[in-house]
Amino acid sequence: MDQESEKLIDVSRSPKSPQPLPPFRLRPGGDVTLWIIAIILAIVSLLVVYSSTGASTFNTGSGGNHFGVLVRQFVIVVMGLVVIYAVHKVNYQFYGRVVWAAYAMALVFTLMVYFIGEVNPDAPDAPRWIRVPVINFTFQPSDFLKVATVMVVARELARRQKTIASQVIIPPLSPRRFRAENGARTLTETTLPLLGPIIVSCAVIFPTNLSTALILFGTCFVMLFIGRVSVYELAKFVLILSILAALGIGSLYAIGKPPQRMSTWISRVENFAGGDSDTTGDSYQVEQAKIAIAAGGLTGRGAGESIQRENLPLAESDYAYAFIIEEYGAILGGLGVLLLYLWIFFRAILIFRKCGTAFPSLLVLGLGLLITLQAMANMMVSTNLLPSTGLTLPLISKGGSSELFLSLALGMMLGVSRQVQEQTLDRPREESLLEIRRNT
Repeated sequence: MDQESEKLIDVSRSPKSPQPLPPFRLRPGGDVTLWIIAIILAIVSLLVVYSSTGASTFNTGSGGNHFGVLVRQFVIVVMGLVVIYAVHKVNYQFYGRVVWAAYAMALVFTLMVYFIGEVNPDAPDAPRWIRVPVINFTFQPSDFLKVATVMVVARELARRQKTIASQVIIPPLSPRRFRAENGARTLTETTLPLLGPIIVSCAVIFPTNLSTALILFGTCFVMLFIGRVSVYELAKFVLILSILAALGIGSLYAIGKPPQRMSTWISRVENFAGGDSDTTGDSYQVEQAKIAIAAGGLTGRGAGESIQRENLPLAESDYAYAFIIEEYGAILGGLGVLLLYLWIFFRAILIFRKCGTAFPSLLVLGLGLLITLQAMANMMVSTNLLPSTGLTLPLISKGGSSELFLSLALGMMLGVSRQVQEQTLDRPREESLLEIRRNT
């Protein structure tokens, strides 16, 4: 090892010294590729929403205000880009200070959905939105809770990096071993702060939005694994949750009061597994999505030339991917959009590797995975590889709160990458994730 490399290592392991903050610049910073992807997705969103809602605008008695739909989506897209820009100027250290407050706020809003939430007429048993008075704006609190949960898990994992690999995460279930191994301390100092937010968030989201809860759990599970939690502890975590879920669902059926939404999930899975092709509900949507994909072929019918916009339900949201393939083809539309989302995750990995410190590393990785998994789930539903989930295509589908909160996540990723470029990331030794991995 040369002298210059030794100096770099010594500096990285030395106590943190205050760095002068760079002057504020209006010019965007951070990963240029992520900025390009965000702009491309914004353009695709405008094209898809405008083209896919043309027929429905004229056929639903809305006065034919097709241009109004474009203006609304344009405003949302611009707001999303503004959110990305504003958030990427915030140093990641700030998130560490407000992470629990943000999580508590998101959790309260999500719980409020069950009391004052609004429902989709197609799913009256699944309230998901809260309407903000005066401005008459609806938002989906679960979108906020997803981002906040990733922040909490990243922060709590970072605080335990020196000991997490050998640390007991879940205390023994046996009362004798629980007392002998000081299980109460493990429960209060590790289990609840680290696993509690994951369990609570998924439990709160689960009754109305199973797919979102599963994506959030999968994201957090990967973060726990990358954050050096032992495979044995992760296996215990999954086993205990599986048993509790089975007992809970079984109890509901035993007393004859299963939630209506649970019956909807079961019927969707049964229809998907059995290849049911009736012309109602989710099966009808899947059949129309297949027709749209087949009509698009490899090269597509061309922008604005869709013939399925009148038949494909939710072409601007849940089945946006099928609509994109119809108009732009499997190569440019299907493969192109898929690569954009995979590229987001790839850039997240590159930023992760450059951080070194656990909190920003895990934060970027978790947020990138959250966006990518939601995109994968939406595309798999459109191509009939998964049963219907109700998830939108991130940063493309028509929407409001989903666009803004995913923009918030992308802005955080860009903010961390900006600090990597500016070398303003602090490097507390107890959180040096990559260095600890090399030494173990």
